[in-house]
Amino acid sequence: MQYKHNYKLTIKYIGTRYYGWQRQPKHITIQQTIEDTLQIFIKEKPKLIASGRTDAGVHALGQVANFKTTKYFEPEKIKKYLNATLPRDIAIVNCKEVPLSFNARFSAKGKTYIYKVYTKPDPFLVGFGWYISKKINITKIQEAIEFLRPIKKLKSMAKDGDYLREEIDIRHLSLKYDGNVLEFEISASHFLRYMVRKIVAHLVHIGTGRLDIEKFKEIIKANDPSKGMFIAPPEGLYLKEVYYLPEDEDLNLQK
Repeated sequence: MQYKHNYKLTIKYIGTRYYGWQRQPKHITIQQTIEDTLQIFIKEKPKLIASGRTDAGVHALGQVANFKTTKYFEPEKIKKYLNATLPRDIAIVNCKEVPLSFNARFSAKGKTYIYKVYTKPDPFLVGFGWYISKKINITKIQEAIEFLRPIKKLKSMAKDGDYLREEIDIRHLSLKYDGNVLEFEISASHFLRYMVRKIVAHLVHIGTGRLDIEKFKEIIKANDPSKGMFIAPPEGLYLKEVYYLPEDEDLNLQK
């Protein structure tokens, strides 16, 4: 099949009732839901390539995926059709035509995730954050964050056997706290699987006193996935944004 057009979708979704991004034979997923809906409109079987997989229960504010077609469609019409037809827990934020060389995964130059923890019972945050009932020492967490920022080797925060590149450029790592919700934000060149959830879990347990900061430093310096002790639940994790170079996604800047 000779593809002539490539479209980039920016997608928002609540991951609660989906078995992650990637199509699965026996489970409903985000990829399957969008592909099946899109197929009706373009009358071709699309293959969505995402910037990365999100696990079951994980949410997205700015997931990116691309698909190719043999025919041209107005991007705004694709967006309007999908938003009118998809379930209400999935929304297309933007649709644009991009060069055929654009690949949502391999063209990505970085990502930002946020993770939310709430400390007071709130039914409106169930499924959208990790509830911690213990008192949290924010100062201890900030101390651990300062230690973590310059670290490049983070295998200890990966899923065992699932890492590709060892060096990770953490570009931003911060914590906001409003007296109830702790919001961690982390931007990096790339992420190992479970990395954000493991980092947050260790930081939170430092704050509750369950984990000593010196022990955390030992875990990180070991650079061994088997040494990681904790992983936060998926419902507090949000893929916030994926970054690309303008020349990789702009038709007008093709060389």
